[in-house]
Amino acid sequence: MESSELLVTKPELLMTKNESKNKNLGKHDKKSVYLNHGKYGYFLNYNKINYKIPEWLPIEKIDLEIASKLIEYKIKYAEKKENSNESD
Repeated sequence: MESSELLVTKPELLMTKNESKNKNLGKHDKKSVYLNHGKYGYFLNYNKINYKIPEWLPIEKIDLEIASKLIEYKIKYAEKKENSNESD
């Protein structure tokens, strides 16, 4: 493989031109979870919603289990925030 065929998004993660920036981590509640790299960094995509990954969390450590916990936390946090706004 020639060096011109490599795209480097992060030194630890090398991708060839044929590989997508989206990595399918598996299924959570029968829906696919993807690890994506965008303009502003890495994020998760689940059920057509994007979830930001905290900067302190190393991308190499993210698997389906961690992604699922992060998604569940953010969903519960959003519900809790909505409920507190309704009671005001």
